[in-house]
Amino acid sequence: MTGRQKFIVIIANNARASGGLLNDIWKVFQEPDTPLVNDYPEIFLPFIVAHGSFRRRQLFKGRSLDIKKNANELILPTYTDKRFKRASGSLVITRSVTGGLRGIRHGTMRPSMVMLDDLQTTESAAHPEQVEKLLDIIKSDVIPLAGKQRISLLQTFTPIRVDDLVQKIREDSNWRTTVYPAIMQMPNNMKLWDEYFRMWDCENVAGTSHEESLAFYDKNKVEMDDGVQVFNPTRYSEKDGHHSMIQKLLELKHTLGEQVFNAEY
Repeated sequence: MTGRQKFIVIIANNARASGGLLNDIWKVFQEPDTPLVNDYPEIFLPFIVAHGSFRRRQLFKGRSLDIKKNANELILPTYTDKRFKRASGSLVITRSVTGGLRGIRHGTMRPSMVMLDDLQTTESAAHPEQVEKLLDIIKSDVIPLAGKQRISLLQTFTPIRVDDLVQKIREDSNWRTTVYPAIMQMPNNMKLWDEYFRMWDCENVAGTSHEESLAFYDKNKVEMDDGVQVFNPTRYSEKDGHHSMIQKLLELKHTLGEQVFNAEY
């Protein structure tokens, strides 16, 4: 987000999800303890100072920063000072993929970037006609949004089944795709994990807590985690009885089965 005013459209599967995305962005802008504040202080500091409220106008050198937010639109601080032109006055809006995408504009501005966030559901992925409908929306409604200008397109999505939207996009040479599996490298010592799940299954059958299996994991954690690489190493909660991300993921894999786990994670 450098060099000139940006117009970013984020498209979600439904209206509720699109509103949730903007609220998530809104929360990130108000977070003071993030490296983004150091990288883009002119963007983030006005949000942090305001604590999410803009009833009183924020001024810079006597001019309003014109920050605005509603249900599906967020306008970043606007500066006249050339030193603070990075993303000055840039606009972020969210839309539903079924909410009418053709001809989106903001004044004379057309979108310069579109982000598609997990457009398919389990239901749509199971129906070829719905998969084709989503593909048609991307080709007919989304790609032309910039008019004669260039547009950047980014999609994030989860594979669900064979021949779903993800598979269609990956087979299209016009797209460059990268796959990020939840488990990038399995543990070197799976025998210890087999023993862990023997205890874990017994605890499930008995209806007891997982104290024994968790104690076993804590005792052998260094060896059991050896060789592991996961995509989100901190996305677990000790409140749920997890002491690492690989523990959480392998429990999911053990519960769901390898085929379902591989499709979802």
